[in-house]
Order: sequence, then structure tokens, then C-alpha cells
Amino acid sequence: MPTPPALLEPVTVRKPWGREVWYSGVEERGESRVHHGGERIPLSRFLATQGRDRPVTLLKTLHPDAGNLYVEVHERKYEVYIVDQVDAECWPTAGRMLLGASVERSGLGDDEFREHLLAAARAAEVSCRVDGVAALMRAVPLAVGDAVAIAPRVPHSLLRGVSVVEFQTPVFERKILAASQRVATQAGWDSAEAVDLIDLEAEPRVTPRTCEARQTLGAGDTFTVMRHRLGAGDTLAVAPWSVGWVVDGVLRNDDVSFGARSAWLTSEAVELRADADCETLIAHDR
Repeated sequence: MPTPPALLEPVTVRKPWGREVWYSGVEERGESRVHHGGERIPLSRFLATQGRDRPVTLLKTLHPDAGNLYVEVHERKYEVYIVDQVDAECWPTAGRMLLGASVERSGLGDDEFREHLLAAARAAEVSCRVDGVAALMRAVPLAVGDAVAIAPRVPHSLLRGVSVVEFQTPVFERKILAASQRVATQAGWDSAEAVDLIDLEAEPRVTPRTCEARQTLGAGDTFTVMRHRLGAGDTLAVAPWSVGWVVDGVLRNDDVSFGARSAWLTSEAVELRADADCETLIAHDR
């Protein structure tokens, strides 16, 4: 009997800057659950029953309502952010995030720039003020629906008041360059390692939301993220081990339905249908 797509039940992980909500996470800090066969079971058990021996793409939402995320760099993790909400009190015109090293380096060579960045991080660790680090990075504007693909070795920090839906490589690894609040998961920062790791030539881009029926938003080593827009009665063929988020509308497969702001996972190829206008984000397994 075919296995229908399953609703993902999240687990919330508190952070000094706010909270992360994991929809397809399996870690010691928390594990998502799956609504499957009339039961709510841990995601790891569902994967095992379906013969999956590796994690699926991690889908989560980030809510920095108490501060900025850490300024961090990854060695092998890919991330794709899709802006979900922008707090108008924090950002009356457009949201912001720090993304990549500044292209305006006042004539500094690469080695000199790294020295300046490390000095700023050392000062920030004493003062807990990261202004000097932020001044050496790009601040990019963000609007609801914008997508940001973050490759390994690109420094970044989501700023307070900008919430996103995130798809990422399912690994926990990072180097913390700086932080404006207490770091919950480790003692001290990784400033020297992070500075050495940074790709100074990377030029990450923000992909604006369009009205296309199908839009590529970003890719990692094991997944590609797409935005799909469907009208009433439209169907969408979905590949096995895809993870999805419904932005608005309702998606259906036989007797299973997924409403706005819900997440789903399919272990088999399926066809989903929209009863009315619908938008969904999907990380297709590669």
C-alpha cells in the first residue's frame, strides 16, 4: 500500500536570541514527530520504517524576536532562507541581515582584512558589542518572500525582527565569529577559525519573490529548494523524500491535507492538488 505524505509536527528550541522551530529535526536537543497511520511517532522511527538510513533536509523556522543571530560561518552546511515575516517596528521599510564580507575594504589586502576582522571580533568578545564586526560585513535588505542561499564559508547573521523559513543540510556545525548575546551551546567563540575559513570572494545574492509558477530559490549539496504556485485544481508531482512548507492555501493528496503554515514530508513520489490558489516551498532531495 502506498505511503501518503505525512504532516510534520515541530519541536521548539529556545535560543538567547529567540527560538527555532524544527519540523524535520532529529537531535539530542529535540526531535520532530510525524503524523503517520493515525499515530504520532518520532521522525527517526518513521525514517527507519521507510528504509531511510540518513536524515532528510532539515526544515525549520527562525524567530529572532529577542536579538540577532550569531555571526557564524559553516564549513560544509548549506542553508536557504525564505523571508516569512518582517517586524515593522524593527524595520519600517525593509528587513536586514549580515551576509558576506564587505566589498569596501579601504584598500586592505585579504590578509590585512582578516586581521582587522579578527581584531574586531576579539574586541566584541570583551564588550559584547558586535558593531565593529558588522561594519566589516555586508548588510543586505530583505522583504517578505525573498530567498537567500548561503553557501559554506560565507559569514552571516539574521537580525532581530526578520523571521525566515529555512531549509538546510542536516548537520550541526558552525564557527561563531561573534555574538551579541550569550552563546547557549558552547563556551567562547571560534573567531580565529571563522576568520580563516571565510571566503572573501563570495558574492551571495538575494532572490526576490516573483509571480512565476515555478521558481528556483537555492540549492545545497543534497537538496534544491523551489517555490511552486498553483491555482485551483492544479496538481504538482513531488519526488520521494521531499520536504515542504505551505505558505498559503491548502494542498491535498487523497484524504490527507496540509493547510497554510504547515510542513510535510513524503517518502514516495506523490501528486498533490490545490483546491484554490496555493503557494508551497519544497526541498527536493538530490
